[in-house]
Amino acid sequence: MKQGKLHGKTVILTGAGGGIGTATAALLDREGANLVLADINLARVQELAQGLSRPALAVKCDITKREEVTELVARALERFNTIDVLVNNAGIIIPSLFEKCSYEEIEKQVAVNLMGTINATYEVVPVLIKNGGGNIVTISSMAGIVPETYSSIYTATKFALRGFNLTLALELKKYRIAVSTIFPDTTDTPMLRYEAAHGGSPLTFLNTPQKPENVAQAVLRAITGKKLELYVPYSSGFLSKLLMCAPGVVIKLWPVLEKAAEGKKIAYQKKYNLVEGGEGKDA
Repeated sequence: MKQGKLHGKTVILTGAGGGIGTATAALLDREGANLVLADINLARVQELAQGLSRPALAVKCDITKREEVTELVARALERFNTIDVLVNNAGIIIPSLFEKCSYEEIEKQVAVNLMGTINATYEVVPVLIKNGGGNIVTISSMAGIVPETYSSIYTATKFALRGFNLTLALELKKYRIAVSTIFPDTTDTPMLRYEAAHGGSPLTFLNTPQKPENVAQAVLRAITGKKLELYVPYSSGFLSKLLMCAPGVVIKLWPVLEKAAEGKKIAYQKKYNLVEGGEGKDA
């Protein structure tokens, strides 16, 4: 029987209960990984674990709480004796114009998207150093390269993650720890449907939403190829980086693109029978 690319590797996956998390768990399971599925929704990851081909550890974990992240790592080591890969996938978005954001909404997004990722990374790095290497993969967003209107705080956290991971890639190279960041364009997940129903940026719907499995494949490529940055799809990342060489053009172009994308957002809302109102959801 052919062994998978991650045979025997232990992977902690945060936000495992969401759309991208579920697709990533399924793929890494097929590739032979021992999975530690972390999410604030324990029932969801327990259900996910039952559908995998090999025994997985489901853990309720709020990554904004350091004691819970410490417990997550301890339980992973207790179950599988080692940790080889951390996939930082958990994240939230609460769409809003900045002047209408509450402090609670601001702090929640920063706590989950930025500090939560830092917490998980901080706890795993000593284990990877002790093991002589490993991988840290973080799911960011195309909003980590270009601005996303109606989501200034979300965009700020995603920009910050890029700087954080590029710095870690430099600092941890000597320990043979590869640090990767993935920048997905619009992906068809429950989080996207939440954005569509709660004032998300029309720009998010400019391109046809891709499948979460596309992002999962990028996670696998990041691990096996030790890629520094991956853009899903590549064309979106190339154009985004090119545009950011001329910020003045972005300021002029974005309102035009927003107007062009408004109809696509409405079509997406109709597809899922979405209505306005509610709270933020996990990615």
